[in-house]
Amino acid sequence: MWWITYRGEGRRGVDNIGVFEDSGAPRAKHPLLLDPSANARPLHIARGFALAGDDLYIANAWRKDSYVARYRREGNLYRFADIVVSTEHVEAMVHPFDLELGDDGHLYVSCQDTNTVIAIVPERQEPAPVAAHLRHAFPQGNFLPGTRVASSQGRLPEVEGRAPIDVPSPLGLEVVLNEHGRPRHSVRGIVAYRGYLYVADQAADAVKIFELSSGRLRASIRGKEVRKPVHLLLRDETLYIGAAGSGSIVAYDITQREPHGLLSGRVVIDGALHAPSGLAIGPDGDLYVAERRKRCVRRFSREGADKGVFIEELPDRPEFMLHIPDAAA
Repeated sequence: MWWITYRGEGRRGVDNIGVFEDSGAPRAKHPLLLDPSANARPLHIARGFALAGDDLYIANAWRKDSYVARYRREGNLYRFADIVVSTEHVEAMVHPFDLELGDDGHLYVSCQDTNTVIAIVPERQEPAPVAAHLRHAFPQGNFLPGTRVASSQGRLPEVEGRAPIDVPSPLGLEVVLNEHGRPRHSVRGIVAYRGYLYVADQAADAVKIFELSSGRLRASIRGKEVRKPVHLLLRDETLYIGAAGSGSIVAYDITQREPHGLLSGRVVIDGALHAPSGLAIGPDGDLYVAERRKRCVRRFSREGADKGVFIEELPDRPEFMLHIPDAAA
């Protein structure tokens, strides 16, 4: 079974998760995953999500109401349970994009409009301590609570009342502002694995690798195909990078050695995609890639052989995608 989140903006945006069978056909009964009952807090602009047992965590990316919600499974639907954390609890969480549940019990969230990755203690709705390396390197730094990876530009428009210190690149995440002064290219996908945090630094054309515990930058994955990276997918110790700027998918094979310095990946799909977004591995082992503007999902072998369009004419632009084995669906 496939789950797909959508752009969810505008009057015709889909603010829910679409459900599709393994064949790509919409689920006949309950084609939307989230219960739309009136007692649920409105979900608007859903982005990254993570499944933990019967709990589903979802990032709500609306700037005016940014939060991470928890939904709980009831039969074929997931019903709203509670708000795990919102901007009210952690001011750095504005316009969240992706989230990860770490083995350390922390919830990690990439936040586009503050251009940070923050760590949250979900059961207390509180930010975790600021990364130790940032505290050590910048003892006078004015960091937003919970900052694990900082921005290279502190004075961003969504940060009210305080101006966090700029952390020089490459340790700090780069950012490109639009004509309205808001981040156009900023932090995007994140993956936490084996004590490291992999972060898509869209503006820097790189995936940066930080120590999860300290926030120290250890390595960067770069290359001409890694332009404007957005989505990250980890599967079988291979990190797949969806690069919107080049229309490519790049794979980086994680080794037992500690990452260090400048790294490069191997190109799986070279420039054949138009605005790639969500990535997933299917039950057949193939690589499935959502194309945002074409509103479709395409299928490729792990080596990049094109197997055609898998799902077409989606009701909204696809964002994140996940395959759920039948036993867990």
